Parts: sequence; structure tokens; C-alpha cells
Amino acid sequence: MNRAIPNHFYTTREQFLEERERIFAPMWTCIGFASDIPNAGDVYPVEFMELPLVMVRDFDHRLRVFHNVCRHRGHILVSEPGTVKQNIRCPYHAWTYDLSGCLLRTPHIGGFGINKVENFDQSEFGLNEIATAEWNDLIFVNLTGTASSFDAFISPLVNRWEPLWGKTGPDLLRLPKQHSRIHLDLNANWKLAVENYLEAYHLPSVHPALNRVSPLQDHDIHVSDRFAGQISHCYNLGSGNDGHFPVFPEWSTDKFKEAEYPVLFPNTMLGIQPDHLFVMVVIPESFDRTREETRLYYVGDESLAPQFDNLRQEQHQFWSEVFAEDISVVTSMQAGRASTGFDGGV
Repeated sequence: MNRAIPNHFYTTREQFLEERERIFAPMWTCIGFASDIPNAGDVYPVEFMELPLVMVRDFDHRLRVFHNVCRHRGHILVSEPGTVKQNIRCPYHAWTYDLSGCLLRTPHIGGFGINKVENFDQSEFGLNEIATAEWNDLIFVNLTGTASSFDAFISPLVNRWEPLWGKTGPDLLRLPKQHSRIHLDLNANWKLAVENYLEAYHLPSVHPALNRVSPLQDHDIHVSDRFAGQISHCYNLGSGNDGHFPVFPEWSTDKFKEAEYPVLFPNTMLGIQPDHLFVMVVIPESFDRTREETRLYYVGDESLAPQFDNLRQEQHQFWSEVFAEDISVVTSMQAGRASTGFDGGV
């Protein structure tokens, strides 16, 4: 039997930063949701791999991501999600940037009332922008700007799911205003969260309610290019007194029992079912601190109708409880990685 990776991969900042440079930075990685910045002027800060970033919706409605630091002295620019009226202003010396990242004003840079000086070209000190792509509400970045095209990155998953939800499935995704968001903070390394999601072995002991409707024996493991995960053959359409949710119209009725739960490498955990999709973005903040942001999407405008309010609330509560059950598991494994009596396991 193969040995698992040793403790220091989970417990050292040096390893964490190496993963940032060698895994996350060169490829496309997910950092958030476009629905969190729907309107022009919206800004949303993200701490990602010890890097302060900010997602922005500019006044041309273009989605942008910048390093969230002023080019003057490195002060954090945006500390809370919100909406700016026109520009982003540094709280320290009031250097001001427009939402395309251009430096507009440098007040008193040459002394009181002297806002411009020779040999300083403002055009060279705009915010550092990061290559960005959007897919089904997900915001992906490529920190180095050297990755292959985003289409090439995402195409294996697109090709895998098209026989399930069809060509129309992505366009039918709807995010309800309520009972569609789950936020979890973990005192654990990001890899433990991902590894835990990839396996069904723990279902009977950690997720007894989930195991009753989706038992361990009905799960297979699928490994493919850029993603891997579980396939369930016993999915039951969410139902209540008002029937079940609308389903993807191109999803074949003979596959209504099929559901897939892959991880899109390295940090995007997904669950596709005939009647809804969930996405959990694993955001590594430090080597022992991870944030998980989950969104629940349903099918078409009909799914947002009041008749499904209770059913959406029940679905949200179900997944909230399931995902919360994993917190103690991954935090306990993180604590165990400090033991001299364990170094990786099997």
C-alpha cells in the first residue's frame, strides 16, 4: 500500500509558499464568485495564499482582479466588500486609482499642494492586474499570466458534464437570493479539505444522514485530466409537499440517479445533480487556515418561484449540516500532523 505524504506538507509555511509558486500561481485557480460583485463599482477583497487580492466590477461592467495593495507603500486598499462611487482611494496617503487600475491622483507627492513631480510617470504605477476568467459564476485567476488558455483548462470538465446537463445546462443556472450561500472557516491545511472531499470512505461514520440516502457502496471514484472525484448512482431528486425541483431539461431520465462530486484541481469542489449544482471554493489563507465558500445553484427561473422556498431552505440546511460535519475531521487531522508518532499514514 502506498504511503501518504509526510506531515511537513501540511504544517510548514515554507511548503505552503512553495505550493503557491509551483501549483497555484502557474495555473488557473478559483478565488470567488462573480455574483458577489454584480454591479459596477462593486469591490470584494480576498486573502488567497497569503496574497491580498481584490475582485472589482468596473464601470464597463468588466470583471477585474488586482493585487490589493497600493503601489506607494503597500497599504491594503480594500478591507471590506462594498461599492465605490467612482475610484479606489488608499487610506494611507490618498493615492487614488480608477476601477481599471490606473493611478489617477497622488496628492501632495511633491510637498503640500504639489500633486505632480518630474521624473514620476503615473502611468507606470497603476495597480497590478491579474489574468482573470469567468465560468458559470466562478472567478478564476492565473497569478503568473503564463497558463494556457482558460478554455483549454476547463474543457475536460465541460466535455465530461455536457452529456449530463447538455449544452443548455450552464445557461440555466440560477442563484437564489436566500438559502444559497454557506461559509466555513477551517483551522487546517487546504489539502486536508480537498483530500477529505475526494473520498467516500468516511460517509458511514462522519455523515450518517448522507450515508442513508447516498451510501458508501454506491460510490465510485473517477480520475480524469485536471479533475477527480466520486460518482454516486443513487441520487434522489429533492422533493417535498410541492414536488421536486426543476431538472436540467437535457438530463436523461435514465440518469436521474447519477450525481458527480469532483474536485477541479487544485481547489474547486463541485457537486452536479439533475436538479441543482453546488460549488465549494477552497481558499487557502495560510498553511493552517482555510476558508470554504459554497454556493447552491438551481435550474431555470422556475426554480426561484415561491413554491420552492421551503424546499430550497431544506436543501440548504442539508448541505450546511453535511459540510459542517467535516470541520472537526479536518481540524483533528491538522492537529494530528503535529505528532511525532505519525508522519503521513497510508
